[in-house]
Amino acid sequence: MSSPNEVDLDPQEQAILREWRLLVETHYIDDIKRLEGNPQIIHGFEIEHALIEEYSTLKVEFHENPTRTMKLGNRVMREQFEAAMARMRPILRVTRLAPNYLRRVNDLRMRDRNKVVSLDVRINEVSGSYGWVKMAVYECLDCHEFEYVEQRRARERKSPRHCDTCFGKWVGKMESEEEDALPFPPRPNFQMVTEHSIYEDVQDISMSQIVYNDQNKIIHLSEKEDIIGTVSDDLVGELEANQFARINGIVRVQPVPNRTFSRDTRRVLSIDVLSVEILDLKE
Repeated sequence: MSSPNEVDLDPQEQAILREWRLLVETHYIDDIKRLEGNPQIIHGFEIEHALIEEYSTLKVEFHENPTRTMKLGNRVMREQFEAAMARMRPILRVTRLAPNYLRRVNDLRMRDRNKVVSLDVRINEVSGSYGWVKMAVYECLDCHEFEYVEQRRARERKSPRHCDTCFGKWVGKMESEEEDALPFPPRPNFQMVTEHSIYEDVQDISMSQIVYNDQNKIIHLSEKEDIIGTVSDDLVGELEANQFARINGIVRVQPVPNRTFSRDTRRVLSIDVLSVEILDLKE
């Protein structure tokens, strides 16, 4: 049975993993060792952005390729929790981003997609929680091997194009010129295995831009729903309407809600939330 983690890492990914491990082992290993809990509990583990800035590769990669950098960081956190016998599942939360990441919602454009930003906002509405298939696991009905396919939220579910095991057997037969070799590669014959697939709990939040002064008094509050964000895992159920917060996250591009046809090319910006810092402000 194949594993989703059995992939070759390029030198840059190896450097990212190495610096994540060094950061965690230098600053947080004692905190991890003190953690105990039920393995079903998801633990949001906060790491300050200032520490990332101390590592040359992490500093650049977090800025230029945050999705990959966070994915590798979460992998390191899981390894460290397992090594310390901390049974909870960790989720990496980067907080207190540098001031240059602070943006205004109405300044965001499509060119900002996949970039990290901080937004000071009011939470207007919080949806009910729902789940989605983050990693779909498929079983080949011919050889019974598993294939893992990463999915994208709010997109059509992707299936494997072919079974690596069956395709490898076919190539071997063709190269050896066996008489019973099929003239064409075997067609995909998969079934999704729901109990092995990986799911994620999420909530959608609507937010409006705020501006406040040095006395923490709000001097401007946008009257429109400026942008939608998505919180996941340990952040689900933590936010309430009318809270003021600094949202740290990655800009994403999503289809227009309530689009009238499936191939509509219109898109809107949203935020995949990395961390939330509640602001104590006065209206």
